[in-house]
Amino acid sequence: MRTLCLILILVNALYFIWSQMIDVQVNALDRAPSRIAEPPPRIVLAREVQETQPTEEPAEIRDVEPPRVSAIESPTQNTARAMPNDSFTCTSIGPFADLAEASQAQASLREAGFSPQQRVEQGELWVGYWVSVQDLSSREVAEAAMQSLQSNDITDVYLMPGGEDGQTLSLGVFSDHQRAQRRADQARALGLDARIEDRKRAGSVYWLDVELSKPGQVIDTAIFQSDPGKIMRLEMRQCPGEA
Repeated sequence: MRTLCLILILVNALYFIWSQMIDVQVNALDRAPSRIAEPPPRIVLAREVQETQPTEEPAEIRDVEPPRVSAIESPTQNTARAMPNDSFTCTSIGPFADLAEASQAQASLREAGFSPQQRVEQGELWVGYWVSVQDLSSREVAEAAMQSLQSNDITDVYLMPGGEDGQTLSLGVFSDHQRAQRRADQARALGLDARIEDRKRAGSVYWLDVELSKPGQVIDTAIFQSDPGKIMRLEMRQCPGEA
């Protein structure tokens, strides 16, 4: 009898739990309303947008003139340091370092329609940019400066002979101005007054005399520059013996 009572109590407890937690009826008023899907936006044509927007006056367009910038001439370019004036009927172009260089320039002039004549004379030829430290007070001071340069990886430095009025250290001759500038800056960083000067040598040089078709005619020296990396410093002056 006791067992039957316990079974009935257990059945009632299970029914109570089922009725309160599982079989729950939700009132329709308590349910959350279903979300109504919004329609997609309507496609609007471009002309419809233009019709709805107010018209604006076009902005005034003005011509802007760019600032004038002067050209920068590199010191490594082919240059002619003197140009013939209006009275020249014959101009000399040079100096050229050797016969092969002069012959090549002569051929370029002939291709341009000129009839150049070649001649040789004694003169000075530009070699490069010379970096030096000059006017050192004594040989001891010059040797100490040379040792300081060599200890800072500047090995191609030597003491120039002579120098009664002051000792001179040569720090190299460069065909490129930027390299010469870097070497001078290295020496100045060590407290030395480095200079950059044109280095020339004396010897036989070659000139080309060119008869001009009209007085003052200008010849473009760029026709002689076969190697873009090579520096040619040429002069154009009146031919010898021309009145």
